[in-house]
Amino acid sequence: MKHYVTILLLCFNALLFAQEKQDLEIFETDSTWIKEIIEFPIGFAQEIKYEGFEDLRFPQGWSKEDSPNFWSYVWAWSINGVEKVTTSDLEKNIQYYFDGLLGLDFYKIDDKPLRKTNAVFIKKTESQFVGKVKTHDTRYTKKPMTLNVTVETFYCEQENRTIIHFKFSPKPFDNLVWDTLAEVKLKSDVCKN
Repeated sequence: MKHYVTILLLCFNALLFAQEKQDLEIFETDSTWIKEIIEFPIGFAQEIKYEGFEDLRFPQGWSKEDSPNFWSYVWAWSINGVEKVTTSDLEKNIQYYFDGLLGLDFYKIDDKPLRKTNAVFIKKTESQFVGKVKTHDTRYTKKPMTLNVTVETFYCEQENRTIIHFKFSPKPFDNLVWDTLAEVKLKSDVCKN
């Protein structure tokens, strides 16, 4: 019986390795960017009801407080099918996302629960939004933070996906970090042409 269990575990591990290898071949990145690929439903934000995946890119130094890239990064949600994206969708889903990511449902300072994330977006055009995300940096500074954000949405016909492309930074929009964020290449960028 032990031999069967061992064989089953080895087969399971081989399948997991093959799946991971497949993902790494599908998603390519420049060596200067750190990447993550996350399938929906996102474990820490189950309330986000999309199906698809999230493609994240972090510039070097994004997690270091003294870096010009601190808390600056890019991600895209590639959502199955056609989705009409509204300001209220963005505000609700970003609140779910950061509350879960930063553990704001259970994180406390001096035995007081932290305030929930507040996200506000303004629609600039049919497919572009700008906004601010006020939350609490439970990871690095342990202080409240405000992230500026730009959002671009488009439909990728060849993959039948709606793309929601985010850029985040605590820096003002005229800071050079936004030029850095514009350099990143995501899998979904092929759909822009």
